[in-house]
Amino acid sequence: MRLRHPLSTSYACWLLVAAAVIPTAAWAEFAVEEATIEQIHAAYLSGKTTAHEVTAAYLARIEAYDQQGPMLNAIITVNQQALEQADALDARLRATGKLSGPLHGIPFVAKDNIDTGDLPTSGGSASLADFQPQRDGTSIERVRKAGGILIAKASLAEFANGGFDSINSRSPGYIRNPYNTAYASGGSSGGTGVAMAANFAVIGLGTDTGISVRAPASINSVVGLRVSHGLVSLDGVMPLNVFWDTVGPMARTVRDTAALLEAIAGPDARDPISQKSKGHVPKSYTAGLKPGSLKGKRLGVLRQIVPADNSDPRVVALMDQAIADLRKAGAVIVDPFAMPELPELTKDWKGYTRMRDDFDAYLATHPTAPYKSFKDIVASKKYLAPRFETAFTNQANYEYPADKDPTTAAKQQRSEEIRQVFLKAFDAAKLDAIIYPQFNFPPKKNGDTYTPLGRDQNMYSSITGFPALVVPMGFVDPGLPMGMQFFGRPWSEATLFEIGYGYEQATHHRVPPPTTPPLKDSFASKFIGTWKLVAIADRDPKTGLETPAERAAADGQLVYAANGRLSVQIVRTGREQAPAGSADGFSSYFGRWELLPAEGCMVHHQDGNLNQARIGEAAKRYYSFDAQGHLSLATPPSKRADGKEASSVFIWEKIPG
Repeated sequence: MRLRHPLSTSYACWLLVAAAVIPTAAWAEFAVEEATIEQIHAAYLSGKTTAHEVTAAYLARIEAYDQQGPMLNAIITVNQQALEQADALDARLRATGKLSGPLHGIPFVAKDNIDTGDLPTSGGSASLADFQPQRDGTSIERVRKAGGILIAKASLAEFANGGFDSINSRSPGYIRNPYNTAYASGGSSGGTGVAMAANFAVIGLGTDTGISVRAPASINSVVGLRVSHGLVSLDGVMPLNVFWDTVGPMARTVRDTAALLEAIAGPDARDPISQKSKGHVPKSYTAGLKPGSLKGKRLGVLRQIVPADNSDPRVVALMDQAIADLRKAGAVIVDPFAMPELPELTKDWKGYTRMRDDFDAYLATHPTAPYKSFKDIVASKKYLAPRFETAFTNQANYEYPADKDPTTAAKQQRSEEIRQVFLKAFDAAKLDAIIYPQFNFPPKKNGDTYTPLGRDQNMYSSITGFPALVVPMGFVDPGLPMGMQFFGRPWSEATLFEIGYGYEQATHHRVPPPTTPPLKDSFASKFIGTWKLVAIADRDPKTGLETPAERAAADGQLVYAANGRLSVQIVRTGREQAPAGSADGFSSYFGRWELLPAEGCMVHHQDGNLNQARIGEAAKRYYSFDAQGHLSLATPPSKRADGKEASSVFIWEKIPG
């Protein structure tokens, strides 16, 4: 069975049945918001949750936020078989005690231009709304083989035409940015990017021909990778330009992005282009993701493509801060790093005229497709992107077939010249990566055709076929995310992940969007709000016995915000006797909170602290709730002045409203 989205009455009824089968309390035992593969697997193995419960929780979030509330419009088709597939994985885990693969029970979304044998594949176009491929494309097949659960097909710019600004597809209206719904999601993989940002799944597949994975990653505060051309099979992918097309992983963290690439990378007999990857796929893309992964990495700052007269100063400020953070984390910064040949080589660059013939080749492998040629699709007028109508028509009626295009040889020569310029620059400066913001300007408003878009630096990875990783770089007003791009040598994805991971762990710029908070039945929602400190106790870690702390609570406030931010202020008795200027008996810090249900703890990441020595600390607080709804947060045991070990337990009462 399959189901279209926007949600039909039948799907709403099905979801209610699913909710009836899964008690609210079961959903509440594990928080799916911002959950990682590692955390979910730990929860599966410990029995804290199941693939059924996790999948149902993500389906509930799609139901609540995609066509209601903020109406993000990121999903085209919901997989009605997802819960059945989750049940099969749960049964296998119960029978064997082992996970079935590296992505066991991990819900994922896929851009709706990648074939699925059990769901339609529309390419975002009304002309193919009912097109049902006969089998999965290789990338989706490999994710499922690793244990992934396809939860939905994500929206995209029609036929993947789109990048910088607003995009739409056969789903009515724009895909909306969850950080500020008046703004664009980026494209063409905007649906996948928004689904990752809004916690509709754990990982996602996009495609990147020009900038189509990196654009939505940048402006939705997620991680996205354009892979080396040929690293991931293009089998079952609706083409835009097979010289540039790639399938790329997206997720909320670098580690999860790397884990997804491990599942999909490598040669495929169905795709001749993927044979280029032989000998270039390491055993693991996650093995190098550990503390110190940035140390000694040489990064060149290509400032010439972020000029002051054609860049938003807020973006430049974020870039400068990112450079400082990278240097502090151990990277060797080469700044400035210049490539004087680049402007002339990329001047008046024009892409290949290939869409018609590449798409015809795709249709030829799909006998059930409603059209036999791209020209027939254009003639049908069943598409929704009037701004691309001229381009579609020109492609369909181009005078030459792709292999006879008289301009192809010159374009290939120019591409090779650009590749060689980059390779020489890497070698001359001994660089591991070249860095610059993904965009010179913040996202555009939906429908805006006037605001500047940026520069052509986004296309270097496409022209060369080299990989590029985008990692969240922070925010500009009004709450809009921006991403840093790490551009590497061919087949250097493992190195890029090490660099991106080091930067991510040093900065933690990723925070969930304000428009899609935890649902009221979610476990995370139990923490969100403002809490008043009512008591402090000391707990004996051996006996569990709690006694009132010698210096109890005089006053205190704790705030867990829905967007993942936190603030804490605590005043203890006797504080008034402290010497002037002393911070004794007073705690004050702010940062972000991270819920780890598999460990039963909340992590307080401290971005700022009255005690400067504790800035950057990730402090674990082990939680419990009593019958009255009080929240207890216990510190890990530590030795006290008397030599005994004890935990401090802070007891909080939620303030109504």
